[in-house]
Amino acid sequence: MSIIRDPLRRFSFILAITAGLAACGGGSSGEPQGAVNTPPIENGEDNTFASTEAFFAQRISVRMDYCRNCHIPGGIADTDDGKLFMLASSSNSDYINTFEAWQALDKGVATNRLLTMNSDQSLAHSGGKNWPVGSTAYQEMTSLLNCWANPSSCVLQSGGAVPEELPLLGSRRAAHRWSEFCENQSDDAILPPDPRSLIQPGVNQGKVVFFNAYWQDCHANLPAEEQQAKTCGEYRSRRDRGLQFLIDELPVGEVSAEEFDNTWQKWGLDARPDNFEELYTLRYGMNYAPFDNPYPRNGEDPNQSNGGSGQLPLGLRQNKDANGNWTGTIGSAACFLCHGGQVGDPRQGESVHIGMNNIGSGNNNYDVLMSGKDASPFSGLALAEDALPPLDINAVFNIGIKQRGQNNAVGAFEFLITLLDYDSLGVNPNPLKTITGGSAQGVMDVAHPLAHTQDTPPWWNMGMRPRKFFDAGISNDSTRIIMAAGPGELNEIFSQDGVPYRTRIELWDQDLEAYFLSLESPEYPGAVNTSLAEQGAILFHNKDLWAEEANADSPKPLGGNGSCASCHGVYSPRFANDINFLESPVLEGVAGHISPLNVINTDRARSDMLTPTLRKGWDTTYWGYTDGVEGWVAPENKDPLSEALDDLLPIESRPQGLCGWEKDVIGYQAPPLYGIWATAPYFHNGSVPTLAQLLDSSKRPAIWQRKIQQDGPVKGFDQSMAAYDHNAVGWQHDELVCADMPGNPLSNCNPVDDKGPSLTQLAQSYLNSTLSWAGLISIPDPSPDAFDKRLIYDSRILGNGNGGHNFTDALNDAERKAIIEYLKTL
Repeated sequence: MSIIRDPLRRFSFILAITAGLAACGGGSSGEPQGAVNTPPIENGEDNTFASTEAFFAQRISVRMDYCRNCHIPGGIADTDDGKLFMLASSSNSDYINTFEAWQALDKGVATNRLLTMNSDQSLAHSGGKNWPVGSTAYQEMTSLLNCWANPSSCVLQSGGAVPEELPLLGSRRAAHRWSEFCENQSDDAILPPDPRSLIQPGVNQGKVVFFNAYWQDCHANLPAEEQQAKTCGEYRSRRDRGLQFLIDELPVGEVSAEEFDNTWQKWGLDARPDNFEELYTLRYGMNYAPFDNPYPRNGEDPNQSNGGSGQLPLGLRQNKDANGNWTGTIGSAACFLCHGGQVGDPRQGESVHIGMNNIGSGNNNYDVLMSGKDASPFSGLALAEDALPPLDINAVFNIGIKQRGQNNAVGAFEFLITLLDYDSLGVNPNPLKTITGGSAQGVMDVAHPLAHTQDTPPWWNMGMRPRKFFDAGISNDSTRIIMAAGPGELNEIFSQDGVPYRTRIELWDQDLEAYFLSLESPEYPGAVNTSLAEQGAILFHNKDLWAEEANADSPKPLGGNGSCASCHGVYSPRFANDINFLESPVLEGVAGHISPLNVINTDRARSDMLTPTLRKGWDTTYWGYTDGVEGWVAPENKDPLSEALDDLLPIESRPQGLCGWEKDVIGYQAPPLYGIWATAPYFHNGSVPTLAQLLDSSKRPAIWQRKIQQDGPVKGFDQSMAAYDHNAVGWQHDELVCADMPGNPLSNCNPVDDKGPSLTQLAQSYLNSTLSWAGLISIPDPSPDAFDKRLIYDSRILGNGNGGHNFTDALNDAERKAIIEYLKTL
């Protein structure tokens, strides 16, 4: 079918239509011979139409603008099937083109695809259902098609004012509702409900977005001052204290400025390089600090020189004394080591696209292994690489780390929780708890703190998630865990009664959360193809991936319409305000969907290796908010022996807290996607370098390396925009094979399967997955250059798999490109 472009043919076509629809009005003189009337509508609006063309112009044309996003030459609907309904870039010919499409689609009314594709839920349509059955749009399209099919009985029914269509593009950039609300409010203004708290069983049933990761109120039994903020003033005060904590209260340790300034001596250099500070960040992956972060050099008095002339990277901070004066010593602000990501490199004269209002991006650059190798005073465990060959560097805090940019925060916490008392957090490393996770449930419930390495998510999306962690383990109201690594000194973590640890947690946890809620995602720094992004918005929110033949045999999600939005949430203003998508627009951007393992099918080691200490025992701990529940006794009211022994009681007989670990749906929580362009690599383990590869599993490399920047003996990942791939969205990289890797070939390659795990990797996986505490053991590669394997991502390592999420393989290249362009706008 072609669009009529010849003027004479078009004029003849219009005459034929006009004559054929005489009963609907219109005449050769151009004046209506008999207007078509419908009952007056309630608001008194004139409801008289001179012709079907007039009706189309007033009632239908505005809806064609939505169709025009895709149904134009070169659009994503420009396919063999889609060509049956094509519009032009201008609306002038919409009436004729729609009529031609109606004819090409076999005319009729109830069965014509112009009507059914946009209304019948049983039919797959990537653009969604824009005139669902029973809606005004459906009524008016039915009236139009009936007039075309039966001119003699034409009745044009209008359903009232055509609603204003909101834009397809637009992003709140992860701004939490409180941050938006309080922008121009007084301190005593009462906060609206936290949208995350609305995610409860039954919410959004039957809508496009399916929620099953539910919020729990953890603080219900705690004093009012420990519950969520009630007013804008309280929220702002907590927010500001949270930032204060990160900047000036968090740093621990006292390394002299001189010792820091001499770190270059461990790099194989003969003299301090002029660009020492830049090389320090390159070597250890501690990125640029988006705030003044001074330290004194060359004998400077920091209090006479605004802190000093040097600048520390994010993750280090000069300490202050009780009076707020600089001390000249440097501490580690450890949170920023994993949550201090960067895109754009000031070393190369570029802007850094992550600033103070969106600080906290996952740092896929931090090199904990190099920090340990250099015996850095900030490494957490300052051991030379060969001091204890069987142990990973920083094993206590980064169990199982093999690569730069990864961390194992959950494994480290599992290690900690087995050493401390469940209730008091005092030291209580009893053997039975360590072996069985807290109860005699059998040998299969073995505690092995190896929840596996992860790619740190950004702080700015915290306000859009009802639950924490990749597996939606706990409610996001479980703020105590934010401070698990927040004590200032080791003696605050390890004490007899746990009081110092608990006191520091309760002092700052709510403040940190408030600060995280104030953050927003960074704006994509490149140009965006608006037309393509609008097509992507339609696909993202409407295309049912399981309606495609490629996914016919794939397990389906637990609910929703099968689109990206059904798991990841709604972002477009158009759909966020559509009752078919969300019960309320305040849920815009909220992602609360746990995808079962058999649906998402991504690497399951992170899920499988959560010990019973966490998944089962968590509910009975201080972290699970047992305070005030039936049977709970405050630690200070128990004698030390009872406190030590009650951890050994069967989990079922211990008081169960208000905020338990998720056990009903075992899988991974689909994350909110604000600022996704800045969070590469992708998946919970960072195994996929670009969005294009995430959406097409056939393009994912098994072994790959990011672009490397090197200056003499110092090298690290190139963080500059020159190393960023704007088309695929993510980091440029080189695909490798096992033979390309540094180190012993027998440690890298399998002699009978060059794509499979090496024999060393197989042995390491067996140790890690079967033996308690084997995460502390590493099979070394003695080759001199083997250490550089940390710069290479190897998906054959246990926990590093890059499979899954392959239902998006059903997208064609044009659809994939459009969705990627849309994701740039979030």
